[in-house]
Amino acid sequence: MSTVHPCSRGGHQVAGSGLTFQCWREEGLLTLADLLTSLGSMVEGYRWRLVIDELFSPRYQEITEAAEIFLMSTEQLVAMFGDDAQLIDGELTAHNADESTADLTIRALDSTWWDVETTIQEVLDEILRLYPDAEALPLRSP
Repeated sequence: MSTVHPCSRGGHQVAGSGLTFQCWREEGLLTLADLLTSLGSMVEGYRWRLVIDELFSPRYQEITEAAEIFLMSTEQLVAMFGDDAQLIDGELTAHNADESTADLTIRALDSTWWDVETTIQEVLDEILRLYPDAEALPLRSP
């Protein structure tokens, strides 16, 4: 049985807006830590604003409190979202060293989909290479 993302549209044409792909892979759940690690140096140096709508973790309080207080480095997020933390619904927005917003947003949707929005072509290309089932996100209405 095939699951269809509520916003997905066919094709791999990415007009610099973003990609959507399933969290569950043959090897199991693709966690936030896995996703950030797979993007490697492309996401190093960013600090992230994390908005949590739903999270499953024995460290729930620690993670939610940290997210409310400060921007987290990529390394901190990878450490927090290891094997025992699952972001079910939430959004991460990348910030540059000067805390200005970078053009990179990652969303967890119902522990089923990852949406990555960016005009950074290198990030989009790497996601398509790593996750060939990724599809272009539909354009959002203004």
